[in-house]
Amino acid sequence: MSLTSRQLIDEAVAVNHARVKERATRREYGSDLDHFALYLESVSQRSFYTAERKHVLLFLDHLEGQGGANPDRSRLCCRWCKERGYPDGKHGSGYSPSTRKGYLSAIRFLYRHFLYEVTLPDHDPSAGVQGPQVVVTAQYTPNREEVLSLFDAPGQPRDRLLAHWLFYAPSRRAPFATARWSDIDLEEGTWRIVGKGKKVDVFDLHPRLLRMFREYLQWQLSEAERNPAIREALSDPEAAFVLLTRNGKPLGGDSIAKMLKWRAIRAGVGVIPAKGRWDAPGGKTSRVCPHSLRRAWAQFALNDPDHPQPIDVVSAVLRHSDISTTRRHYAPTKPDRARKALVTVNV
Repeated sequence: MSLTSRQLIDEAVAVNHARVKERATRREYGSDLDHFALYLESVSQRSFYTAERKHVLLFLDHLEGQGGANPDRSRLCCRWCKERGYPDGKHGSGYSPSTRKGYLSAIRFLYRHFLYEVTLPDHDPSAGVQGPQVVVTAQYTPNREEVLSLFDAPGQPRDRLLAHWLFYAPSRRAPFATARWSDIDLEEGTWRIVGKGKKVDVFDLHPRLLRMFREYLQWQLSEAERNPAIREALSDPEAAFVLLTRNGKPLGGDSIAKMLKWRAIRAGVGVIPAKGRWDAPGGKTSRVCPHSLRRAWAQFALNDPDHPQPIDVVSAVLRHSDISTTRRHYAPTKPDRARKALVTVNV
């Protein structure tokens, strides 16, 4: 007896022949495949068993069509789209190339499951289908002078530490919010974190950052003398987060981003008019975010005029599994460095 589309999706996600590590990615694949299944059923009167290559291509094309109040014709007959009010992508009409590429990955994930299971049809309609071309646009990255201005801006010891920490230990945002003092070894100068995919990493702390931690700890201990909530949190290793609120609670990821923006506004770095008034001092906000400092570190490391770091070293620091991610998103080589190479390399 043939399995239903829902059963096939659940089985493929549970068995995971493709060995997709991230649970969130598998859940997203399940949602994308639900969309594909309802599209096949309502538009082409097909199923996963009978879909052909053209149906995959038509599905990807329909994702590109405009949704909203005036949806594209290709979206009108899709039951999934109709039930949800013809949703659009996050950044405009239709789904972006990166989102459509994710849908294609989900379809390939399903049909890889087909190929491994002898009881399922031995065909893959996604074979040979080219993924949408994703154009990587350069995101805002503060230059050296802007980073120094961010360091020197007025503010509290907590946001001063945060600015240095985000730059000199270029991790993703989440570990900063969950870092406890037990993870920081001020004698060895290391920060132990559980990174993406629950991988344990150890960052060596730059001497300037290590000094910031020591100064900040003294300030936090003085605050604890006046604030029982902070004092109680620091007394428990499990609750002794590096970044604590006045209530002795860990500072959340969104609060970390806001604090950095406020400091950037005071420093005059990346300042732009705010679209709304919420958390926008003087009607302004900043393009600076935690990830922009991660990109800044990568670009400085790769293009340092005196001690440039090899791309594989930069990739290792950023904990990228694929060095091409580093090249595309974090560390483009500066043109002047390329020109210099042409006149300095000898045999």
